[in-house]
Amino acid sequence: MSKYQHTSMYCYPGTDVLINLFDVQDEEKLKELEKVYTLFRLSELQLQKPADPVDAKAFLAIHRYLLQDVYPFAGELRQEMISKGSSSFAHPKHIETHLMKIFEELKAENYLKDLPRNGLVSQLAYFLSELNALHPFREGNGRSIREFARQLLLNAGYRLDWEKVLEPAEIINAFVDSFNKDNNRLERLLDEIITR
Repeated sequence: MSKYQHTSMYCYPGTDVLINLFDVQDEEKLKELEKVYTLFRLSELQLQKPADPVDAKAFLAIHRYLLQDVYPFAGELRQEMISKGSSSFAHPKHIETHLMKIFEELKAENYLKDLPRNGLVSQLAYFLSELNALHPFREGNGRSIREFARQLLLNAGYRLDWEKVLEPAEIINAFVDSFNKDNNRLERLLDEIITR
């Protein structure tokens, strides 16, 4: 059964396999292809200078870049409801409005460039939790959000190294807590992986 718990317009009929540019209809094979191509694209992004500012347009471009080899919807806001477990994400008709609101707030904070480190950590946790709750894409939200955060902090004069987190479940659990309005674990995690 799909982690999203419903039939999707993004999937091949009668399956939970996302329609993809390889036309692979085996979920395990698709996940392996997705992993290989997104890791390659992520490594390319890490060698490039990030957009400045990392605004909504840049955020969508990150998603497009990471998933361009795999999915036809790369860089597009999702058009259907999705949920994981008992958590439902934003209704598609509200995604664009809320995304613009998040990025207007981020712009008002000068993209976190003028904050002392302790304020930076809490504000970053806030923005990441808002983007996660929105879950604006059909697939690739976590990877896009993490790369967005890395680029955002690079422009603010910091280094954010997700590779320091040894257990991926730690990141997932921190985001689950933040979805339930508790950013403490996410703030602690970010505090451990942000350096000058």
